[in-house]
Amino acid sequence: MNVLVLGATGLIGGHTLAALRAAGCHVIGASRRRPDGVAASDWHALDMAAMTEPAAWLPLLAGVDAVVNCVGIIRARRPGDFDRLHRAAPVALFAACEQLGVRRVIQLSALGSDPAAATDYWRSKGEAEAALRRRRLHATIVRPSLVYGEEGASSRLFRTLATLPLLAMPMAHGAPVQPIHVDDLAAVIVRLLLRDEDAPAELAAVGPRALSMAGYLAALRAGMGAPPALVLELPLPLARLTARLAALHPASALTPDAQTMLERSADGGNTADAGPVSAVLARTPRDPASFARPVQLPAAVLGWGAPALRIALALLWLVTAWASWWGWPHADSVRWLAACGVPPGWREPLLLAASGLDGAIGSLLLLRPRRWLWPLQLALVAGYSAILTVFLPAFWGHPFGVLSKNLPLLAAMLVLWRLDGDQESERH
Repeated sequence: MNVLVLGATGLIGGHTLAALRAAGCHVIGASRRRPDGVAASDWHALDMAAMTEPAAWLPLLAGVDAVVNCVGIIRARRPGDFDRLHRAAPVALFAACEQLGVRRVIQLSALGSDPAAATDYWRSKGEAEAALRRRRLHATIVRPSLVYGEEGASSRLFRTLATLPLLAMPMAHGAPVQPIHVDDLAAVIVRLLLRDEDAPAELAAVGPRALSMAGYLAALRAGMGAPPALVLELPLPLARLTARLAALHPASALTPDAQTMLERSADGGNTADAGPVSAVLARTPRDPASFARPVQLPAAVLGWGAPALRIALALLWLVTAWASWWGWPHADSVRWLAACGVPPGWREPLLLAASGLDGAIGSLLLLRPRRWLWPLQLALVAGYSAILTVFLPAFWGHPFGVLSKNLPLLAAMLVLWRLDGDQESERH
């Protein structure tokens, strides 16, 4: 079987493509960009938002037996993106499939989707579903709840949230979800694709049990072996305000629409009977308690720990800058500089320059963090410590740990530098 997988670089699309190849299918992937190392004959690089006419799809469907559409976005970058990607392009695709007699179509949608739904995400997905049902195609609409994948952005976020000792989140105990592992979802898609005419027209792709969001985090926490935590419910007015503020960040998945979908799921609309999925798989889907693993705990903690450390260090530099020039008596500072052998004419300018440098480092860490800031901080703190050790060694015995506190600071800076270096390597 020759299969075209759309959205093949996404979490679900990528796993589906791999599962289809493992099942012996010849698979052609399609996404905005062709991944490095993939032959041009095995990939279509296309802008699906521009594929809104059936004629645009006809050349790509030549010789194709089946299509799996895994294209989906959580947040629109431009006005109309939901309609173009979730409705217009799939509608054109379905028409082209019907025209060419493509044997099988799998459309990945979502529980809650409906042409009359309250959000653009659900509505656009629902309109594509309705258009597919009208076509004379052997098609199945797969509607997952929440999908877990180790490398998925949302799954990384949930693992990070699960390790926080205290968390307040909207609908934490009131909007059940039924997470399914991406490997199980990919296996479901493959089995549906290869089934005969008895394949269902629609399937709710859900895991074995429904959980509140707090319960889902508890399952991930248990899988990683993380300590217990307290998850509080954020009051709805505050949650809605938080969603509006979070939406100001272009990369945030928390938006007013996402908040609306969460609230509308309180009636169990994001859950379903797991029996049909188990029947397709011929086994029970993986339980959420087995999703996460202990080896993921350090990265999950660093997901919030590294930003917290960076902000704390930035505030330390800013407070130090203020204290150096305004907060601490100049006479004391000048006396220390004299003890370090600084000539009289240099003491005030050096004190001002040190204060300015501290302030600049703190500001950059907060507003424009760069990798080179870490070795600079290490050099400065190590340099300060070495100079004071030589000229003012009594500070090592200071009850407030004037110098001894620099040891954990140096360790934290070194760790953050190496983490930043690893991320740079991954991006390149």
